[in-house]
Amino acid sequence: MSRDLKITYLFESTDLWGGNKVGFEQAEALSEAGYHITILSKDAGPTWYDLRLPVTRVSRFDSATIPESDIIIGTFWPTVKAAYEACKGIAVHLCQGYEGGCKEYSSIKAAIDEVYSYRIPKLTISRNLDKFLVEQFNAETYYIGQMLNKNIFYPSHNSGFKKLLKPLKRLGLDSYKILVIGPFEADVKNIPTALKGILLARKRLDHPLKLIRVSQFPLSSGEKEIMKPDIYHFHIPHRKMGKIYRNADVLISMSKESEGFGLPPLEAMASGIPTILSRISSHLAYDDTQDYAVFAESDPDSLSEVILSVFGDSDLRQRIVKRGLLVADKFTKEAVVSRLTRAFHDIVSRSKLAGVFDKLCSR
Repeated sequence: MSRDLKITYLFESTDLWGGNKVGFEQAEALSEAGYHITILSKDAGPTWYDLRLPVTRVSRFDSATIPESDIIIGTFWPTVKAAYEACKGIAVHLCQGYEGGCKEYSSIKAAIDEVYSYRIPKLTISRNLDKFLVEQFNAETYYIGQMLNKNIFYPSHNSGFKKLLKPLKRLGLDSYKILVIGPFEADVKNIPTALKGILLARKRLDHPLKLIRVSQFPLSSGEKEIMKPDIYHFHIPHRKMGKIYRNADVLISMSKESEGFGLPPLEAMASGIPTILSRISSHLAYDDTQDYAVFAESDPDSLSEVILSVFGDSDLRQRIVKRGLLVADKFTKEAVVSRLTRAFHDIVSRSKLAGVFDKLCSR
């Protein structure tokens, strides 16, 4: 397939969100592969991500601001609507999670569902999301997957399963460090359950335990009322996240079923950190064999029991770290670019065929 395609990505904003990072990484990888990439946003560009492509700032998305393109990719439901209505190229929906399943968007679910009902191709980042869109919206989907930046997310010499096999006397001197990532305010991340489970485990552990939190937002009073973190990272640049993972002993993610993928667990695995995860479709879909993490039910009591078992079993930690590294190795830039290329070839070819058919039928 020719790499002369003009592809435009639409971002409602470039604020610090995992979904934006995924879009940036795709755009950069496609540009490196020879595609002509344009990025449009309603702001000037990210301050937290070292984006290697220019951002064109626009006040709105419509036929006057969106350039003629072969493919126009909407990255969030309002931008999908804009890409569809502008008629400046083939509209494509980069879907990283169904917004209509989020508590925060319940009042506008009908408008979201209308956009999801558009008969346009959808690029999906997880197998379970792909299945959901086919079942709920009879969508034309293309599984793209995710990529990990191995220059940021990698195990250090003193982390991962090697670190966890150090003599027990080492464990008697240092605190266990649990990492929890995501905004307390986002219902899908289920941070309150994670905090309550950690607090119960801290009371039962015969060993110091520290909580490390990472969020886009400042520490809220609601979070402090449950459990005040020992370390709180706010609006951290993406390039610094690898070090934060490698300084932790365990990552916990208790996201709810509406989570589209959940990148932090995969980034933790690539960084050599064992993970405790909620038993949701996206977490279970990282690999066909679910032995790369310890799974917990989404309630504080169950989570506290799992935390105790993980810190009490060095062999278990070694196994899940080793498997996590192998699973994370599958999520490469090359694989994503290859799937995107195949998807674009099919989308453009089918569009051309449909155009020829329409001309024949109009005669």
